[in-house]
Amino acid sequence: MGFHRRHIDNNQIITLFREGGIDRVKEWYTKGADALVLEEGLASEIDDILGLVNVDITEKWNIVTKMILIEDKNESIKTK
Repeated sequence: MGFHRRHIDNNQIITLFREGGIDRVKEWYTKGADALVLEEGLASEIDDILGLVNVDITEKWNIVTKMILIEDKNESIKTK
């Protein structure tokens, strides 16, 4: 049996969110990988939020949603 690493970059998060919403991002972070290799920035910040022990899971995903929306908006501004 092999060891499955998943590489996640910031643009990938935004694309996943646009295509399937927060549920698609949840799947990517929580299913099918033994380890995550994360780009600095949004991808690693999401992992930091998910690791907080004093915040309930619903609130964590609400925070993550807001972070992605802000980053998506910033990326849209950069490309104009």
